[in-house]
Amino acid sequence: MDPPLVLWSIAHTSRSSAAFKNAKHFAVNILAVEQVEYSQRFARPAENKFEGVDWRAGVLGSPILPNVLASLECVLETTLQGGDHVILIGRVKKYSRYAGNALLYAQGRYAVAEDHPSLQLKPSGAVKADAELNVSEMRLMALLAYVQMYASEAFDKYRQSQGLNIAQGRILFVLSGENQLSLQEIVARSFLPRDSAEDALDSLTERGYVGGRLKAFALTESGRNLFTRLIAQVDKFEAEQLSGISQQDLAVTRSVLEKLYGRLRSS
Repeated sequence: MDPPLVLWSIAHTSRSSAAFKNAKHFAVNILAVEQVEYSQRFARPAENKFEGVDWRAGVLGSPILPNVLASLECVLETTLQGGDHVILIGRVKKYSRYAGNALLYAQGRYAVAEDHPSLQLKPSGAVKADAELNVSEMRLMALLAYVQMYASEAFDKYRQSQGLNIAQGRILFVLSGENQLSLQEIVARSFLPRDSAEDALDSLTERGYVGGRLKAFALTESGRNLFTRLIAQVDKFEAEQLSGISQQDLAVTRSVLEKLYGRLRSS
């Protein structure tokens, strides 16, 4: 969105209402499914809701809770009157997001989001389209694209087990073989849009996996340990997917891919 805005409202009768009406900035913390305790703590009236909470100050000074799914740090754009509530609109100055599932609250109880039953299976048209693909007649490059797409989707559960999304995983691989890289080099080598690369770098840096700002980035010791764990997941995934394929076929496939890689990289 341009500009990126967040809207929320607070009752005039809330004990926190005056603080938010007078504040110049605020943060929105998106809770993960495991954080029911935080939701209950901040929903109850209390003199100091942050007592005993290991929060940190964000870039604007607003409190960021630990291990949240995402955070949005905003400056107050404007306020509007909405009956017995005041509507606050904030302009997002910084955001961070991590892998995981969001905590929901609906109809008086906590819940988690799941795929709608009608969407859990592919529509009949999509199934038919997949079934009609004649793999033996596909161009080699198209076949490679399909394999990469399905492999990335299948590997996602392994990525998520390490708390990573696709963009963060790519950046870990890019930085694993280099001492330092600029943002421009990371974007070029990861094939990510600049915004996605910056978002992933912010997240990895905030979690202590990447060091450096603005000009050069590198994996920290924690980042290299995370990469080692991710590689172990890659090895496990490859062993599962390549099981039953002869070593001769694998050697030929690898030889073809290495030659293609060399030609395309130098073109």
